[in-house]
Amino acid sequence: MIETRNSKQTSFLGNYVYDKIVSRDHILRKIQSTIDLSFVNKLCRDAYCVDNGRPGWSPVLMFKIVFLQFLYDLSDYAIEDELNDRLSFKMFAGLEVDEAPPDHSSISRFRDRLGPERFKDIFNKIVSIARDKGIVSDKLHIMDATDVRAKVDLYRIKKEHKAKEPDTYIDNHSPDKDARPGRKHGGRLCYGYKAHLVMDAESEIVLNVDTLPANKKEADLFVPLSKPLPQPKVVTADKAYDRKDNHRYLSKSHIRNGIILRKNLTKEYIKHNIKRVSRVAKSIRPVIEHKFADMKKHHGLALARYIGLIKTRIQVYMTAISVNVKRMIKLIYHCVSPPKISLRRVQT
Repeated sequence: MIETRNSKQTSFLGNYVYDKIVSRDHILRKIQSTIDLSFVNKLCRDAYCVDNGRPGWSPVLMFKIVFLQFLYDLSDYAIEDELNDRLSFKMFAGLEVDEAPPDHSSISRFRDRLGPERFKDIFNKIVSIARDKGIVSDKLHIMDATDVRAKVDLYRIKKEHKAKEPDTYIDNHSPDKDARPGRKHGGRLCYGYKAHLVMDAESEIVLNVDTLPANKKEADLFVPLSKPLPQPKVVTADKAYDRKDNHRYLSKSHIRNGIILRKNLTKEYIKHNIKRVSRVAKSIRPVIEHKFADMKKHHGLALARYIGLIKTRIQVYMTAISVNVKRMIKLIYHCVSPPKISLRRVQT
């Protein structure tokens, strides 16, 4: 067991104040009563030394603070200030009413201590909870990618070094050595990373996610992102994923193929090998664009918060966790069933 300075229960006075001030309809109360985050302590046990120095903050408390940070799109300094001022934040984190929260440097060290793999484990556990609650249907999976701009002032670097294209200064002058130039949909240039997602179409729960430099091809991620998931009935993706090995994977896995085709010889491969379902899948696929818009507009995914691939992967995992939890609360508390997709419509 991890010994921590906040292992005790909230005091009677603290509970009384929170009950009086924080509304029962507050989203943080709903999250608290719906998703038991105590599993974080177990997942993070090996990241802590139990007999070295003064006990620190518990992993679950620190994770809740990082979750608040991404749910409300706050910086390390801003979340520290908000924890001092907002009782709803203190209640959710598990702090006493008059207790000073961890400072911004402690929050940063916690993220670094866990690293992307433990945040991935937490993300997977949240998805598992959504499945246990019957939210995820695995009927139709949608795969897509969105750009995440690097935390780099391209204009200044370009001006200082008189470079015409990012490729000419990427290695020597960019402070982010992991970021790379790539192309957005439509051919526009982007510099940084891409977040690759698989989403359950009915529930809009993000099922899998990875982050790579922007020059990596989307098609390379199709099988690695699909394979760990429960097998859906249909998978759809845009033309960037139209490659023979991806079609072959779907065919061998007996998954109906909704990849949108390019105008090339791949059509001949499809014609002679597997049944097409792109007509309806094409109309459903844009649903994931709304998810990307939410992640960028409300949770800061348009721009990398940090320098480097490792920290940007953490940002993408936390953003995905935030939108998943938010979606779960909406479906559960609003008593809204995800819109059903009729597989009878998914045909040639």
